[in-house]
Amino acid sequence: MDRWSIFVFLACLIPSCAQAQSVQQRAEALLDKARQLSDIRSPNATAFRLKATFSLIGKNLDMIEGTYTEVWVSKSQWRRETVVKDWRRTEVGGAARVWLLDSSNDFPEQATLLSNAIEVFRWPPVNLAFDSVSDHPEIAPSAECAVTKPDPANRNLRLAFCFDKKTGLLLEKVFPEERPWNLASEACDYSSFHKIGDHWLPYKIACSEDRHHQLDVAIVEISPEPSPDPALFTPPPGATELGVCEQKSKPPRPAVARSPRWPPASDQKSQVTVSIVVDTKGIPQDIKVVDSAGASFNEAAVNTVRSWRFFPATCGGDPMPMRINVQVQFPRQLH
Repeated sequence: MDRWSIFVFLACLIPSCAQAQSVQQRAEALLDKARQLSDIRSPNATAFRLKATFSLIGKNLDMIEGTYTEVWVSKSQWRRETVVKDWRRTEVGGAARVWLLDSSNDFPEQATLLSNAIEVFRWPPVNLAFDSVSDHPEIAPSAECAVTKPDPANRNLRLAFCFDKKTGLLLEKVFPEERPWNLASEACDYSSFHKIGDHWLPYKIACSEDRHHQLDVAIVEISPEPSPDPALFTPPPGATELGVCEQKSKPPRPAVARSPRWPPASDQKSQVTVSIVVDTKGIPQDIKVVDSAGASFNEAAVNTVRSWRFFPATCGGDPMPMRINVQVQFPRQLH
């Protein structure tokens, strides 16, 4: 059984309350120590400028190379730039919002893996319930992995975090990630740790999706940034606004969803997946096709979604803008 099977199919007898508490405390202690050792974005960390190079596998199995730069001051003041060929993605973070700007609609979706990989301790801001902590020498001779309980809302997938028992450093994380067409299980392995100030930073990152290798990252430069230019943190003109929620959030819900009009001279069953940002008024913004069914179906799907209305997402009960993926179905025409 490989390590993925271990994470997905791991099962054990129901532990006693004392055993469950011991597992939870042990897992939380491992995470806390790893965060203290490596989280360069913790509240008291020093502002920095980071540069990385990366390569990823595209949809056509072609190799795509690019660069990533980040200027980080705090959770409410940061900027990231991802460049792949002629495409550029700019992200600016504020106290409760993130602004996102793509130079074109052709930005490769696979490159969205990058932030989650580089931000080692990035996962949903919720309390994690752990199911087990056990040794996993197939990952590393001294590896110890904490695995969460299955999440019924996400295909019963689990999160897993593997640590080096000698150093306490995080060696791997496994987490579910929503895709336009499914829910994937991703894993990122961390290695080649370097001491940066008070933290240990992995200079090599390798990520896979459902066991298929997808992404390699190499940190090439990191330096203190004591006085960054304030203009860096101004949202770029035309950027899409997204919410940041540290509380319990609820996604948008459809209020008005009209059926699509069929493209001319077409009677084939089809489906188009569209990415949208639902703003605080429930209106779709920044509409992009992420899973195509051909030009005519894509155009019909975008025009359809543009007319839809939603109850907006909420964070702690307050409306906030959120990106979601929606499927537009074109059932086979009856003659």
